[in-house]
Amino acid sequence: MMNYELLTPAVDRAAGIATSNFPAHHDISDVKQEIWVWIMSNKPTVTRVLSEGEGYEAKLMGLLIRAANTYLKTEDAQVYGYAEEDRFDYSVDMIKKILEVVFRYEDWQSFALSQDTQPKAKSDPSLGGNNLASYADVKSAVEKLPEDYYNLVVWRYKYSLTFTQIGAETGTTGRSVRDRHNRAVKAIQALLGQQPLSELRNGYDGRTADAVTRGRVGGMTSSNAQYIIERDYEG
Repeated sequence: MMNYELLTPAVDRAAGIATSNFPAHHDISDVKQEIWVWIMSNKPTVTRVLSEGEGYEAKLMGLLIRAANTYLKTEDAQVYGYAEEDRFDYSVDMIKKILEVVFRYEDWQSFALSQDTQPKAKSDPSLGGNNLASYADVKSAVEKLPEDYYNLVVWRYKYSLTFTQIGAETGTTGRSVRDRHNRAVKAIQALLGQQPLSELRNGYDGRTADAVTRGRVGGMTSSNAQYIIERDYEG
């Protein structure tokens, strides 16, 4: 059973914490309402947490703040005209394309041997028309993944296994593997860095002509993105 005497102050506190990280024009009453909507949509989870007794407060607060942040991020993106994906230096689609290259052409690093140091991407990963730095950064991020994500990425991109085949190896379904794969790519994306929201609010909307140089596919087709990557590999 829902304990509203416990939930009401928790909702107020979570809304205040989350809203404090966003511009003042976001209405805290709207945030509270969205948290209540989330609670009503997730009654079994909330009821279970409330019944756990000692220590439930921290877990409940984490859930409520996450719900508030999800709403605020969506609202903020709509107000300032950017997409959530624009925050990241590399798009999910571009990461997948680079993973295919990194594992397909294992000697791609040989093209950088003439340089003084191993390539390292700047804020513009395609500076000078050369994506070797992007390949190096993605490879480095993969190596920082937890073991289960790392193995999944290797099976998928080095050995070209389907999600169903990986599922057979791990005793799970293809759908479960697909979901884990998406989380692994998102983990790589997070490791590769993201822009502060303040920069996105100040005018960059992620859909300009320089989107590709920031690691985004933008309006390009997958075949065009693959062409650019392989062109750079071939020199």
